[in-house]
Amino acid sequence: MTSLRAFTCDDLFCFNNINLDPLTETYGIPFYLQYLAHWPEYFIVAEAPGGELMGYIMGKAEGSVAREEWHGHVTALSVAPEFRRLGLAAKLMELLEEISERYEESSFQRYREEIDYTTASSCET
Repeated sequence: MTSLRAFTCDDLFCFNNINLDPLTETYGIPFYLQYLAHWPEYFIVAEAPGGELMGYIMGKAEGSVAREEWHGHVTALSVAPEFRRLGLAAKLMELLEEISERYEESSFQRYREEIDYTTASSCET
């Protein structure tokens, strides 16, 4: 059974079967680490039962909380050739969309709470 889990630094040494495909754009290790550090919840890997990496998706959150314009951005989505046509890319996209929606809702909620707190504090002085 395929498992979807958070990407880890160790995965950088195990995903050659995905990244060496001519259709996959590859980046330098610092680029992957930057995404992993800034948006870890948006970096997901699919792993086969034997531990082989099947594919990954990496993205980020973009927008402005103040203007309530927030969305997820897909930077890379790739599936190893031997695991294509299984619906894995669609599943990874679905998961990223769910994460983006939760992130958006929580960001707006935190922003509104901060505005309410600031407004209440300034009215009391």
